[in-house]
Amino acid sequence: MKSISFTLFWAFLIAFSVSGTMASGAAEVNPPEQYFPVYDYQNDWLVYNPQYKNYVPFSQGVNEGARYVSLYIDLVKNRRYVLLVKAENESYLFLEGSLQNKVAKDQWQELNIDSLYKLYKKDELLLTVYGSSGIGDKSVLLCNKKKRNDPMTIEQAGRNFINIKPITFTPFGNFAALSLILILILTVWIFNANPLSFIRLINPIEFFNNDPRDQLSKINKPYSNTVIFFVIITSMLMSFIVVFFSANELNVFSVSTILSEKSNTLQIVGDFFILSAIFFLLTYLKYIGMVMAGNMLNLDKTVDIIFLKIIQSSYLFYAALFLLVFMLSFNHINWLNEMRTYVLAPFLLFYSARFLALYIVTKPPGSLINLYLFSYLCVIEIIPLIVGIKFAL
Repeated sequence: MKSISFTLFWAFLIAFSVSGTMASGAAEVNPPEQYFPVYDYQNDWLVYNPQYKNYVPFSQGVNEGARYVSLYIDLVKNRRYVLLVKAENESYLFLEGSLQNKVAKDQWQELNIDSLYKLYKKDELLLTVYGSSGIGDKSVLLCNKKKRNDPMTIEQAGRNFINIKPITFTPFGNFAALSLILILILTVWIFNANPLSFIRLINPIEFFNNDPRDQLSKINKPYSNTVIFFVIITSMLMSFIVVFFSANELNVFSVSTILSEKSNTLQIVGDFFILSAIFFLLTYLKYIGMVMAGNMLNLDKTVDIIFLKIIQSSYLFYAALFLLVFMLSFNHINWLNEMRTYVLAPFLLFYSARFLALYIVTKPPGSLINLYLFSYLCVIEIIPLIVGIKFAL
């Protein structure tokens, strides 16, 4: 019994060693000299299964007689790369089931991924090779073209390694994550403290509510806790946008004179809190100016209504802008350089539309008071907008 077990052990060990030697000794497919390989599709071949009516992975023991073998090529992730197709026997190349051309024996055929993406306008492309049975004589490589003036690229080419660099965390990225967490904490706290008022404050439909019997300002004064923290969050959203512009070398209102060099996350966070405090104070200074102008024009009863609607609209606009900037920044989309000349257009459009909306929503029935209201809104909205655009950039 022991001798049988010993014999079986050595037989298994020899078989395992031989299979390992054969696997390690498999021929390596090398592209032409002007390319270096990024990915080998040799283990990704598919065959069509009539039973499942779909493509299934190629199996050596089952599909060796198949003359049609296919691959799904991701055209989005592999932009700027080149696809090389080769067959040791004469074969035919199909794309999306349509015959393209003949693949000459032992010759690489080049397919540009960018051109395929523009032509087919699909995220994935079905590539099929028809020829001799099996996949042993077929090779498909994803490659990158070498730069002739780059000796380091030429020296490092020839091996099937993907040079994947880890994502670098920038100080602004860390700050953006921290600011998002802080704003979410304050938002949840306000919601738990006064859920009904919070829901009405963030409701865009509530902005257009002009029913005198159901005005939001009757239960939420500008100096109440809910409105004060709502203004704090809005100031933080505005501060985040300004810090983002400053981090991308867009000096709005010359804020670089009061900000640090932004060499680390803590300094950016410090600038964020400074700007948030400034915006908070400016908001309530504006409220004081609104009260004074309202008393002079006999519009003191509408001051609180207009102030809350200003805070509502500012919160909704800057929250949407915050989420857009946050998403684009973390996806590493460099969009600001192309939009630099139009960066003030959304703000101009928003403040102009808010001016008209405030006049329509809060318009009283008397014609004389209408003139006072229009003058009042010009003082608190249009004049600051004109001055702001003049000194913004």
